[in-house]
Amino acid sequence: MDIDEFLDRELSDLGLQTDRTEKIDESGQYPQSEPSPLVENIKANLSRGNLEQAEQAYVQLWHILTEQKLKWNKELYDQLNALNRQFSGTLNSAYNEVKRKAQQINELIIRARASLREGKKDMPFKLYSEIEEISNSIPNVFFEEKRLIQEQIANFYNELKNVTDNELTKRISALIQETNYVIDKITASIRSNDMINSIVNYNKCIELYNQIPEGFLRHKNSIGIRLLEIYKSLSINTEISSLQKQLSQQPNQPMQLQQRMPSSFPQPSKTNFPSKSMLAAARKERAKRNIEKGFYNEASKDIQEALQLEPNDAEAMAMHAKIKTLQ
Repeated sequence: MDIDEFLDRELSDLGLQTDRTEKIDESGQYPQSEPSPLVENIKANLSRGNLEQAEQAYVQLWHILTEQKLKWNKELYDQLNALNRQFSGTLNSAYNEVKRKAQQINELIIRARASLREGKKDMPFKLYSEIEEISNSIPNVFFEEKRLIQEQIANFYNELKNVTDNELTKRISALIQETNYVIDKITASIRSNDMINSIVNYNKCIELYNQIPEGFLRHKNSIGIRLLEIYKSLSINTEISSLQKQLSQQPNQPMQLQQRMPSSFPQPSKTNFPSKSMLAAARKERAKRNIEKGFYNEASKDIQEALQLEPNDAEAMAMHAKIKTLQ
């Protein structure tokens, strides 16, 4: 007598029923019931090696069993019994694969550390990427095994990061030092009025500045302050040079007009009121004297007055730009 017959008889004597409501067929056996979708889902995931998905459904099945309390359910018992055996086989096979991957990761870490000691910069990163890929392929159902593997990987990553960070710090330190050296050269060139070299070195300095990566803001800010002052000096000097060039190309219009005027045309009297150009010229002369004395604010006011009288006066515009650099 098997356990099912025993339970049926005992429960029947007690006036109770089991979940076995099916009638026994002519052969004396219970008819086979259709497998539940949950069981089929577990079997399918196990056959595909999807242990994590199979585990979720397996837990659900056990939850159903616990809800039965101690009420006998042969169908559920048989399903779980068969799944347990299938799980054991699949887990043993998967565990052997995890051990193989752990050994592979260990060998790759040894190779990566050797490359790091030899100063090979690219190889350790390439191997680390391969290590991460293998680690991610290990199912999460092997929590303890995966935790030990990830500890190994984390230790190697810290070694790699420390070496890389030290190299980066040294490289950035040299870059900052070179940038400051070029800035000093620019400053000296500006003082000696060597604008060509100043501009060439300024462009070089901008390239160096742009190579400083994120995370070094304090250094970038310090260099940026110096570069901004150089930018101001060079841009104003460029503007002055442009205006002076325009001034040198401007024809002496009053002389030309005077040469073209007929002798019978009445010449302006010395007693006439001064023209705007004469007043502007006077303001420019006064501005020049104030610049020589170091009275830059007064010189700026003089030039502004001259520009109000003659807005297109190239010399006045050049002087105005120059005074900006001196204030």
